[in-house]
Amino acid sequence: MPPAGNWLFKGGDGRLTAYACTPHGLLRWTEAAAPRTGWTGPDTFGVEGWTGTAAMAQSREGYVHFVAVRTGRDGSDGQDGQNGQNGQNGRDGSGRPEIIVATQFQPGRPLTDWHSLGTPALRGGPAGDRLTGPPRIAVNQRSGATHVLVSLRRGGVLRRSRNAEGAWGGWKQVAPEAYEGDVTPLMSAGGPLELLALGPAGADRWVGVGQGRFQLADRIPTPVLPGTPVLCETGPRRVTYFWRYPGDGSLVAWRAGHQGAPGGLMGLGGAGGKGAPGVVRSVIGGYDCTVLAQTGAEGDVELTAYVTENEGYGAWWASLGGHGAYAPQVAVDAAGRIVVAAFDARGALIYTRQDTTQQGLVFGPWEAA
Repeated sequence: MPPAGNWLFKGGDGRLTAYACTPHGLLRWTEAAAPRTGWTGPDTFGVEGWTGTAAMAQSREGYVHFVAVRTGRDGSDGQDGQNGQNGQNGRDGSGRPEIIVATQFQPGRPLTDWHSLGTPALRGGPAGDRLTGPPRIAVNQRSGATHVLVSLRRGGVLRRSRNAEGAWGGWKQVAPEAYEGDVTPLMSAGGPLELLALGPAGADRWVGVGQGRFQLADRIPTPVLPGTPVLCETGPRRVTYFWRYPGDGSLVAWRAGHQGAPGGLMGLGGAGGKGAPGVVRSVIGGYDCTVLAQTGAEGDVELTAYVTENEGYGAWWASLGGHGAYAPQVAVDAAGRIVVAAFDARGALIYTRQDTTQQGLVFGPWEAA
C-alpha cells in the first residue's frame, strides 16, 4: 500500500529510495551504490501496533522524515512535551491511536527509533476526538524544523512542531474548522507553512502568518476528489496545488495569484485518471519544467511535462505503458534523468528511467526493482 503523499526520494548521495506500507510496518527499496546497478530490498521495518497509515517528507540535506499511526500500549517512550490531553509521557495502554515519528538520514541505512507524539487532542477540547485522515509531515527547508499535522473530527487541524534543536512543542490548533478528509502541507524554502484542507464547500488554503498563528488565505469553491491533492514548490515562496475533479477524474492545478506568475484554477488536459499524481521539477532541454505522472483513465502510467508555472499553454499526456500499475511517483536521479516508479498489481516496485541518449522525453522499458 502506498503511503500518503510522496514515497520516492533522492538521498544526499544521489541514490533513490522508495517506500511502501504493509499491515505491519514499512518496506524500503534503495538504489544500489555505484558501480553496481539495480536496487536492493525490499527491507522491512516492523512496528508494533502499526495501523498502516504513514506519510513522509524530505529535508534539503536529503533526510527523510516519517510520521505514522500506531495503537497505544503500556510502557513509556520518554517523549518530550504533551501526550494527548493529559500532558503525560509514554503510552497509556488505552488502545487509542498515537502519532509516531522517525527519520532516515542516509539511503540504505537504518531508521532512527520511532518517537511517540502521543494521541493528538486540543487542550480543553472535546474528549474522545478522532483522526479523520492520515497524519502528514512538512519540513522547513532552511532550519530543518519539522511539522506534524493531523485533522480531527471535532478539534480542527492540529500541529506539533520540532525545532532545529530537536525539541518538540505541544499540539496547537492551526484551523478551528473540522475537516473530514486529510490535510496536505508544504513549506517552501523561505516561505511559511501552508496546507490544503478539504471542506464541504471546496478546498481551504491555510497559511502561517507568524508566531504560530495561521489564517484562512483562500477558500476555493471547487469540488476536489479526496486523496488526490499534492503540492509542489514552483517558484520563490510559491506553491502550486494539484488535484482531481470528482466527475471526470481530470487533473487541475491551482496557485494563489503572485506578481509575475499566473494564478487561479487551470486545467491540465488528458482524459482523467485515478489517484494522486506524482510531481517533480526537472530541467528538460534547458528549461525548468514541472513533470507529472498519473495512472491514466485506460490504466497505463501517463506523463506530462511543461515549463513550470505555464499551465495555460497546455499539458499533453503520453502513455509510458505499465498497464495496471498504480500510485506512480516521479523523481530525478543522480545523473539528471527522470525516473517514474509505481507498484504493480502484486505490490512490487517497478520503474522506468529516461533515456537521455534519445531526443525528446523518451523512457526505457519498465523494470522490476
